[in-house]
Amino acid sequence: MRPFVSVLDRYLLASVAVTLGAVFGLVIALMLFEHLPRLFDLVHLSGRKSYIVVSSMASLLPEYCGIGLLFGLYLAIALTVRRLSLRGELDVIEASGVPARRWMRFPALLALVVAGLLLCLQGWLVPAGERRLADLGRDLEDGTFGYDLAPGELISLGKGVTLRFEGIDRTTGALQRIFFRTGQTTFTALRGRFGFDLQGDVLADLESGRSVNGANGQSVAFSHFHFDSGQIPHAAAARGENERRKRIALPALLASGDGVDRAVGWSRVMWPAFALLIPVFAVVLGKPARRSASTLGLMTGLILLVLFIRTAGLVAASHSEHPGWVAGAAMAGWLAIAGALTWGERRGGAGYVDTRLRKLLAPLVRMRARPLKPLVGTTGFEPATPTPPV
Repeated sequence: MRPFVSVLDRYLLASVAVTLGAVFGLVIALMLFEHLPRLFDLVHLSGRKSYIVVSSMASLLPEYCGIGLLFGLYLAIALTVRRLSLRGELDVIEASGVPARRWMRFPALLALVVAGLLLCLQGWLVPAGERRLADLGRDLEDGTFGYDLAPGELISLGKGVTLRFEGIDRTTGALQRIFFRTGQTTFTALRGRFGFDLQGDVLADLESGRSVNGANGQSVAFSHFHFDSGQIPHAAAARGENERRKRIALPALLASGDGVDRAVGWSRVMWPAFALLIPVFAVVLGKPARRSASTLGLMTGLILLVLFIRTAGLVAASHSEHPGWVAGAAMAGWLAIAGALTWGERRGGAGYVDTRLRKLLAPLVRMRARPLKPLVGTTGFEPATPTPPV
């Protein structure tokens, strides 16, 4: 009786798991580093910078983990298959009578585990992180963390907004005797409060003041004025609705009577469903053609992953009354693509995608590599023909 876990299974699983961990960590690090500069710029005036940055990163981790798992699973299986093919080990495995469905057993089980993790992330952990971000945003807007502002100095708040104040009310924490300028409008107020949201918009509540329009010199007195640098109301409302849906768990979205809510829920379901197709894409696109080390097929798989994320976004933005059918049709399309790749490999052999892409790109490569011929006679002079010796 053959053991359930053979030496080949352990070898493949170790290779896939190590690559998955490396790619997953790299993707998470890159996405965090991409977000850090904007976050530091947002909290540069806050009184608790470290706490806000760490809490924001922890809240964003579930979303980044989903993307990291998707790309990590594909690259882990594809790079392992590519390495086996280039070393000739895959030919030895198949020549030994081990079919692909047998040696791909544990990578397929790993894809099933990743699909379960993606379901948990998209269904519950990502909404929990968004709720935590919303709480941080409210605390930031309310000034709960305080601000490092010095009285008597001109302070740039970002987005073309400049602030100057003369003092702070120790009892209420409000700023006193305020000069506030944005664009061509200048405000002066007896007192007021300032804050930021997580989009970097400047928020201000001014009391007992006056505004002066620099364009026409019009002056208006006010008892209370609220300023928000995110100036477009309908865009802000749409953004607020999208953020609200991000904070809702998957079961509540699918049970909602709003079609847009259900569309967002079904778009999240597409993530674990697509993870089950990744081994097919990885095996077909990871194999290079015979006597070739081209990576065109591997790059094609990465492009397909990006297209899937865009497809899920389009399903979430759909306004259909039956978003489940839209999501099902989208996944049926991806299933057809996976089937077409498998059928093409059986007809064209391993690495046929690389071969086809090289043929398509060959004219462009030759055009780029073709040397430019020197232009003769454009200046009116022809090169002299040497006279043979007598």
